[in-house]
Amino acid sequence: MNESMKNRRKVVFFLFLLLVILNADQMVMSPVIGMIEKEFKVTDSHIGLVGGVFSIVGALVSLVWGYLSDRYNRKALLVASILVGEIPCLLSAISGTFGQLFFWRVLTGIGIGASFPISYSLVGDMFGHKERGKVVSILGLASTVGGIVGMLVAGYSAGIFGWRIPFILVSAPNLIIIPLIINYLEEPKRGSHEEGFVESSAEYVANVKLSDYAQLVRVKTNLLLFLQGIAGTVPWGAIPYFMIEFFRREKMMDLNQATTMFLLFALGSIAGNIIGGFVGEKVYQKSKRLVPLLSAITTILGVFFTVLVFRYPYFPTGLGAFLTFGLLGFIAAAMDSYTGPNVKMMLLNVNEPKDRGRIFSIFNLTDSVGTGIGRFFGGSMSVALGTLGAALEVSAYFWFICGFLLMLSAWYFDKEVEVLNDKMRKLAAEASGEVRRL
Repeated sequence: MNESMKNRRKVVFFLFLLLVILNADQMVMSPVIGMIEKEFKVTDSHIGLVGGVFSIVGALVSLVWGYLSDRYNRKALLVASILVGEIPCLLSAISGTFGQLFFWRVLTGIGIGASFPISYSLVGDMFGHKERGKVVSILGLASTVGGIVGMLVAGYSAGIFGWRIPFILVSAPNLIIIPLIINYLEEPKRGSHEEGFVESSAEYVANVKLSDYAQLVRVKTNLLLFLQGIAGTVPWGAIPYFMIEFFRREKMMDLNQATTMFLLFALGSIAGNIIGGFVGEKVYQKSKRLVPLLSAITTILGVFFTVLVFRYPYFPTGLGAFLTFGLLGFIAAAMDSYTGPNVKMMLLNVNEPKDRGRIFSIFNLTDSVGTGIGRFFGGSMSVALGTLGAALEVSAYFWFICGFLLMLSAWYFDKEVEVLNDKMRKLAAEASGEVRRL
């Protein structure tokens, strides 16, 4: 393995680590919903509103961060995003009222939203279009692993220390990681791994304007993936956020059992994410059109398995019943998670290096709008329908819309990849000609 590849893998590792901890902040509240509701005398609808505003405000602000990451040093921006996210998370632990908790959670969401476009802009410039499947799978996995870490930290510690301490436990580690980011992360050259630029000494140069945001949705793949992001993340917002509480209320589990069951489901999500990234990369090299088609099929199948989970007649009769229910959840979560890394890889491969920070800020916006709506929708539907299980089942049906839009994207994806590759080869040839003339 050459030195360049070692350095790139080291950067991916540090990005993965900090994204895990940032995403732990996002899910740390879920296992302690009941405790917070009891102390502040609020309902599921209030908690859903916190989760919704947390995601949506952070995503709106990330549009600015996406623009900045396409223009300025991404290493400095990444450090700033960590500070913006972790300090408010730490301060969530001292909230004296529900209003104070609401305020600190919204600020935490801004930091998490900022890290998303910066990270994907970085890896897009460190790997070629045929290598990105595995890399985005690893970064995408950070969201799932981070959610698990947040859930486990809160689920296992809150019963002993109360609901406040978990916010401190998940925020402090990233403040320690900042010096490692400063020492080890090197800013990659934009476009250095694009078609044409890899083989030449030419440098990719492009002007970035705020007005370019409007041009990005003209790429059909972008538009369809943005729309499916909104629909598909309604269940992703509602289901993980309320899942532990669902196990406690409607499957008669205690907090430790519910947290362990969530872990089994989350392991399925990890498996689906890894399989999706590695298989998606192989499929991409054989037939680009099959990437969105396979994602559509697994998404639709995932709906049926997920609904079966909520309707499954689980009774706490022993370890066998517990593991059977966990296996069903593992399969459902794996199906649901296959698509994630492939969507991100598709976005990287149809957009120029100068646009990727903004593309992922828009994707984060559509993704987070769906997640925020999903959390609020889940809490409100729980109140309206009388049970969390019914509310989460209704949320799962939004994945049908996601599957349909992924099928539509198969008509455009392969053509738009070739359009970009041709454009990059022409830009490289023009830049090389200028270098030779000099």
